[in-house]
Amino acid sequence: MGSTITFKELDFRRPSWSLTQELRDLTELLKGLKENIKTLHKRDYLSITPKMEDIALVNRWIQKYNVKHFYLQVFFDKAYVISFQDILELVSNDENEGNNFSIERDVKNQGKTTIKVNVKIGKELIGKIDMPEHKAAMKELDRGRLLFYVTFEGGKGYLDNEILMRDVINA
Repeated sequence: MGSTITFKELDFRRPSWSLTQELRDLTELLKGLKENIKTLHKRDYLSITPKMEDIALVNRWIQKYNVKHFYLQVFFDKAYVISFQDILELVSNDENEGNNFSIERDVKNQGKTTIKVNVKIGKELIGKIDMPEHKAAMKELDRGRLLFYVTFEGGKGYLDNEILMRDVINA
């Protein structure tokens, strides 16, 4: 039996089959698969996602008002916090790129260039979340266009007071 490889090690040489249309189609599908695997290799962690366009604005705001700034990323089950200063220090060291953060531009963030910081670099501020009730809703806009969305009611997050006090309030 052959050795097993990790997902990070997964790679293959794309064939250049062209004898039939079916083989050409398969070659194109394999090309797409290889590109998607390459994308997934870049980042295999959940992330805190500050936008590049916000970095200068936040920095000016901090300089002008001398107020600390934090990013909070909320997931379905947990939430993580990291200081703006920690993000700047992280991205200023090229050795961290690829492991602790990546810089990407994707559809999920309206095509904006985004720093994706590994949540494990931040602190788990909320370790448990009671999910809210949700239901579909609809609104008719001025010219008859329909807007469909989801509404939420209830839900609760449980703060880690020690982390809140140590890493946010008294940081």
